[in-house]
Amino acid sequence: MKQSRLILLTRGFKSQCPRCCNPDLFQTHYRLRECCPSCGLALEQEDGWGLGAIPLNYVFTCLCWILPVALAYLIGWVSLTLAFILAGLGAVLVPFLTYRRAKCLWVGIYYAVLPHELDSNIGNKKGA
Repeated sequence: MKQSRLILLTRGFKSQCPRCCNPDLFQTHYRLRECCPSCGLALEQEDGWGLGAIPLNYVFTCLCWILPVALAYLIGWVSLTLAFILAGLGAVLVPFLTYRRAKCLWVGIYYAVLPHELDSNIGNKKGA
């Protein structure tokens, strides 16, 4: 079944399997399964494939934390010292909080860019 790229991206953002919408994509809090336990879609390709989630996490951190803290300083709501403390804490904590979302969004982006891989990319279900 052909699915639109927007649907694949939306499923990735919602932390669902791009093919079957299964939300159970992680073995542990920070370890993505090799393939979807429901439909067998490969979620991890080769070593280094998932590194695309790092820039996504960086963008989340900058847009959702660093930029608001910088604006709060520029407007005068917080002091420079407090802005640096908040920015530093956010730069360390926000990536841990958004990791799962970034990883799933990366899977969604991959399959949205290469939707033909949905039909041909079946992982083995023994690792799921």
